[in-house]
Amino acid sequence: MRHGKKVNHLGRKAAHRKSMLANMACSLIEHKRINTTVAKAKALQQFIEPLVTKSKEDTTHNRR
Repeated sequence: MRHGKKVNHLGRKAAHRKSMLANMACSLIEHKRINTTVAKAKALQQFIEPLVTKSKEDTTHNRR
């Protein structure tokens, strides 16, 4: 049973999904706007929100 498993697989293997989200995050940070599907945008939001939250506080740990 997959109760409690909230990972959106996006029809890809784990390595492909991880690299795709990393590339989309880089593009979003660099260009401030990207065109994508709703499902990918929701997955990207979960991926990038903690990074944005940590980057607001200027500490050595967060810069690394």
